[in-house]
Amino acid sequence: MARRYSDRKALSPVISTLLMISATITMFVILFAGFVPSITLTQSQANIWYSQQGDAARERIVIEMVVFNIAAKSVDVYVRNVQDIEVGIREILIIKVGPNEPVLAIDQGSITPPLPARVCAKTSVVSDCAPVQKFTVPCPTDSLVPNKDYDIIVVTARGSNAVSRVRAN
Repeated sequence: MARRYSDRKALSPVISTLLMISATITMFVILFAGFVPSITLTQSQANIWYSQQGDAARERIVIEMVVFNIAAKSVDVYVRNVQDIEVGIREILIIKVGPNEPVLAIDQGSITPPLPARVCAKTSVVSDCAPVQKFTVPCPTDSLVPNKDYDIIVVTARGSNAVSRVRAN
C-alpha cells in the first residue's frame, strides 16, 4: 500500500521562516565583510585628496621678476611664496604670445636649481631655504626674440600656478 505525504508538511512555517532569515543574514555578513575594506579605502583616499586640495587652496606663489638673457639663451624667473605653507615647484613653461605660437621646448631637467624645487614659506626660519627662489631656464636656440611678449607659467606640485606676461628686452 502506498503512503501519501501530500497532506503533511515537511517543516513547520516557523522553522522555514527562521531558516530563510538566517540564510539572508549569512549572505549579508559575507557581502558586508567583503565591501567594508574597499569602502574605507575609498574614504581614506578621498580624505587624502581633500587635504591636498586644501593645501593647494592655501598656497600662493607670485612671479616676482623675469630677466631675459638673450645672449646666453636663458631666462631667470624669480618666484616668491607669499603664504605660510611650503611650495614645491614642478614645472616652468615659457610661451610666446601670438597666434599659433608653441610652448618653448624646455628640458625641465636642465633648469637650475633642478625641479622639483622647494620655495619655503614666507615665515620659514630654515637657513637653507628662502621665500624667493631664482630659477634659470635655458631656452632652445633662437627661441628668444627681443621685443616679443612671453607668458611665464610656474606650476606647483599641488597644481597651483602663477602666470606672468613679460616682454623680452
